[in-house]
Amino acid sequence: MPKHPHHDQAAEYRRQALEIRTMVQKLSVNEAREQLLKTVERLERLAEEEERKVQANNSRLER
Repeated sequence: MPKHPHHDQAAEYRRQALEIRTMVQKLSVNEAREQLLKTVERLERLAEEEERKVQANNSRLER
């Protein structure tokens, strides 16, 4: 079964968020850490939105 494009996008957002989180752990400059953490939060919100789209599409297909 092919992956759903929204699922792929959600996975990409999560991959990017994890990558940035790893970078943040290595930074000591608080301002840079704060900016990157905001980016992580935005990417995680985008991933959640994409996952909700997949769930909505799946529930419509099941009807």
